[in-house]
Amino acid sequence: MFDNPRVKLFIANHRRKLLIGMAVAGLIALTVAAGIALNPPTTTATETRDQQSIATTGAMNASVVDGGEWDNLSPNRETFLLESSPSIDFEARTTGPDGTTVAHVVTLQIEGTRDDDVFWYEEEVLLEEELTVENGEADASVSVNVSEVGQRLSTVRNRLAGVGSVQSRVHLRTEYDTGTYQGELTSTSVLTVTNRAYWLESKLSDTATRDTTVQVERTESPNWPAVSLIGLVGLLLLTGAVRIRTVDPKDLDMSALRQRVHRNRYADWISSGSVQTSEGKDYIEMDLLEDLVDVAIDTNERVVYDEEQDLFAVIEENSVYYYSNSSD
Repeated sequence: MFDNPRVKLFIANHRRKLLIGMAVAGLIALTVAAGIALNPPTTTATETRDQQSIATTGAMNASVVDGGEWDNLSPNRETFLLESSPSIDFEARTTGPDGTTVAHVVTLQIEGTRDDDVFWYEEEVLLEEELTVENGEADASVSVNVSEVGQRLSTVRNRLAGVGSVQSRVHLRTEYDTGTYQGELTSTSVLTVTNRAYWLESKLSDTATRDTTVQVERTESPNWPAVSLIGLVGLLLLTGAVRIRTVDPKDLDMSALRQRVHRNRYADWISSGSVQTSEGKDYIEMDLLEDLVDVAIDTNERVVYDEEQDLFAVIEENSVYYYSNSSD
C-alpha cells in the first residue's frame, strides 16, 4: 500500500497527524478488545436450591381371625370382610429427609348431611403420634374395631332416619418440620361400612415438594469474534503507525511522486514518445499537468511524455504546450 505515490504524498504531507491518530486508534482498539475479553457479559438466572420432598400415606392392614376358613382372601385386598377381620390396623407413613419431625393425626369423622348442609358432626381421634424420620420414613399405626364403628354408624343412621344421609370419613393430617421447611399434609377418604364388609373409597395420600429459589448471576463466555476482530484492527493500526514512522519526507522525491500521481490520474491522455524542439513554433509552459491535459482535450491531441527530458507536451502545428516536472 505504501508503494502507491498518492499514499506516499499523503503520508508525507500529514505524517505527524497520521502517526498520532493511528497509534492512538490502535491502542484504543486493543484496550476495547481487552475490555471485552476481561469483562464478559453476565446474566441473571433463577436457581432452585434445597429441594425437599415429603409424602404421607394412610393404609389399612387387616389380620384374619381364623385363617383356616379364609384361605382364598387376597393378601393385597382393599376390601375387608367384617366376619374375617372385625378389627383393622390403620397405618400412617411419611417419607422425607432424615431428621424430619412429623406428627400423625388420624381421625374418624361421622357427618349427617342434607342438601350439602352438615347438620350432624362427630369426630374421634384414632391416632396422634409425633415421630422423627429415620432411614427415609416414619410409621405409626393404630388398631381400630370396625365392627364397633359399623354399630355406631347404624345408631346414628337410625337416629337421623328420614332427615339426611350419614357418612363416615377417615382424615389423615401430617404436620412436618424438616428444619428448613414446615407445613402440613392432609388427605380424606370415605370409609364405607356395610353389614358384611368395609373399605376406603379412595387412597389416602398427599405430597409436597419444597424448594428455595435464588437469583444467581452467571458469567457468559466473552464475545471472542468481536475480541479477535477489534484486536486485529488495533494491531493493524499500530503496524501502520510503525510503518509511517519509518517514512521520512526528506528521503522522498516529492516532485517525482507528484509526477507519478499525475501520470496515473491522466494516463488515458498520455502517450510515451520523443519531443523534438524546432524553430518556428511557440513554446508555451503550463503551470500544471492538469492544465496541459485540458489543452489536449480541447485540441483533441495527445499528451506526449518524453522520459529522457522528463517533459510532457501537446504538439500543434505552430505551438507546443509543455509541462515539466522541474517547473514545480
